[in-house]
Amino acid sequence: MTDDKPQPQPEPQPPSASPPAPQPRRTRRGEILVGPSVLSRWGPLAGIGLPIISLILAPLGTAGLQQLLLIDGIRTLAPSWLLASTWAQGVLAYLALWALLAGWALVPMALTRRIVLLDPAEGTVRRRRGPGRPSPARPVADVVWAVGDADRDASALIGLYPGGPDAAAAAHADAEDVEQWGVGHIGWDDAAFDGLRALQDAAGLAPAPPRPVLVARERRERHAAANRELARRVGMPWREEYADDRAAFQRDFDRARRVLGGREPGR
Repeated sequence: MTDDKPQPQPEPQPPSASPPAPQPRRTRRGEILVGPSVLSRWGPLAGIGLPIISLILAPLGTAGLQQLLLIDGIRTLAPSWLLASTWAQGVLAYLALWALLAGWALVPMALTRRIVLLDPAEGTVRRRRGPGRPSPARPVADVVWAVGDADRDASALIGLYPGGPDAAAAAHADAEDVEQWGVGHIGWDDAAFDGLRALQDAAGLAPAPPRPVLVARERRERHAAANRELARRVGMPWREEYADDRAAFQRDFDRARRVLGGREPGR
């Protein structure tokens, strides 16, 4: 007699989540920026840091403005509301300092920037250094490697060799034979790092994980290293689950300290 009872079917496994597609910045021509734009670096400084510095320096700027208003030629040209109000003089000095510092910060960023422009439609890459014209286009197939860290101040290194990785391997080319392009601040934000990921994908290289994933992984490893050192100091054995379960580590670490202090018997 056969058993007609239906057998349980294995539940379908959800597909593994693939990393999100890169979302880099683009120029008006549609080229992808490998690295941060000048405005993306200048914006936080001009909008957060420099206003605070300008506020601190505002009393000095106000005193300097008041000295200028004592000059007859300038005093006759100044509006009456500026001459009569000390608050207006302070606000004007603050805004003038902010504009001056913001301009000074923008100029060196524009002069020293190093980015790479990837044209997905043409399959080419170009290097731009400073405000000058980009270098002649190179086929994206020439890219041998493109590596960089997710740190904000990290640099990316892009290697190019005519014919790409296969030609470099056939010619036994070493690092000195490969032309290297550097890109500063590749991990400045997600869009800057996504430009590097887009270049890796276009060159047929394995794309790096998204920047938030790398940042979280680095933070986890940093916390695990710090906790491992704390455990070593109190003679506490390290367990691998402590790297993911910080609450469990803190619980066992507190107990180890109580044992060392004689407030709790050891096991």
